[in-house]
Amino acid sequence: MIAEPWVEKYKPQKIRDLIGNNRSIAKITKWLQEWPKTITRNRRALMLYGPSGVGKTIAVYIIARELGFEISEINASVKRSKKRMSELLRTSTMTQTLTSKRGRLVLVDELAGLSGKSDRGAASALNYHIKNTRVPIILVTNDVSDSKISPLKKICTLIEFEPFKPSEVTTILKRICKKEKLTFDEPGLELLATYSRGDIRAAINDLQSIARTGANISKKTILELVRSRDHTIDIREVLDHIFYAENWNKAVYAANQSGVYPDELLRWISNNVPIVFTDINQQVKAFDLLSKASIFASRISRTQNWRLLPYSKELMCITGSIADGTPTPDRSNYQFPEWIRQMGFSRGIRQKRIAIGQIISPIVRMSAKKAYKEYLIVLKAFLKNPHTKPTVTAELKLTEDLIQFILKD
Repeated sequence: MIAEPWVEKYKPQKIRDLIGNNRSIAKITKWLQEWPKTITRNRRALMLYGPSGVGKTIAVYIIARELGFEISEINASVKRSKKRMSELLRTSTMTQTLTSKRGRLVLVDELAGLSGKSDRGAASALNYHIKNTRVPIILVTNDVSDSKISPLKKICTLIEFEPFKPSEVTTILKRICKKEKLTFDEPGLELLATYSRGDIRAAINDLQSIARTGANISKKTILELVRSRDHTIDIREVLDHIFYAENWNKAVYAANQSGVYPDELLRWISNNVPIVFTDINQQVKAFDLLSKASIFASRISRTQNWRLLPYSKELMCITGSIADGTPTPDRSNYQFPEWIRQMGFSRGIRQKRIAIGQIISPIVRMSAKKAYKEYLIVLKAFLKNPHTKPTVTAELKLTEDLIQFILKD
């Protein structure tokens, strides 16, 4: 009955599908519709704030898509130097895109991730580029009171996203139940909506978890669910529930309740196994299972066969009983997965390669990826030649930033 995560399957696609925070959505829409006129009357960036699971980021993507903007996303939780953040922002805020009718929109997500001394330079770079941007910038954060983002608040228009009302959550849950042909009673959905505390992702995950058991959606099944666990979906708490579960079934249950994407959860678990299980034999057993989970995850990505998801999740749930050992007694200070850091760090480079490939693609009649790979050396040779450089630059409308990137790559 359950093929893919319902938070993905029933993710809103149009502005009209968004429920709740109507005023906030209207403000974002108007601000983007009137861009760049909004520069003269308002600040050049928006800062969206509110608790997790209230639709801040998805609202930006939907509104931008309907208005014809292409989004360049920068995740602020990935630690960056001032130089690196400046490079990403300069590429995104000072260059145009060839694939959208309204141009580029820069989304800086997880703004609260700018923390400590190491990120002060990145915050100042963000401040500078907001003041000088040629494209709209939208920042997203859960906690607007954080002192390290105070300077940014002064140059942004703040828009609050409030938790969903229980009636709004109930409306969404009822819609999903009807589409999935589930047996439910309204008091049960209302109770589930109340316990979600305005977090729509938690509510949908709960609904899917109950549906998977084959039980009817009623007050009784909802009460059984909420009595068995806490609704907090912080990734570190999820890892606690998995690594330190009394048995494997409870670990699987914790993984199914997580709001984290399965491939991201796999990387979190893999990155922290050596910290939790110090014995080399335990690590070997754990990584053998994780490698199998990764194979299933890869097949899901390649074939979109979401029926394989339960197998991947079950294999990644590494507990003491599964690893044939005992996890370290002190609850660990979990480390952020290095792969996710690196992907965020290299996003600006990948965006430039895509942009260059898209410029070459129509000329050589290849995909953008293949065009970049096969013709970069030719383009570089033309740009190094002082006689051909002006013509190539003009014909392809290359910016100085892209030229320097081509010559260095």
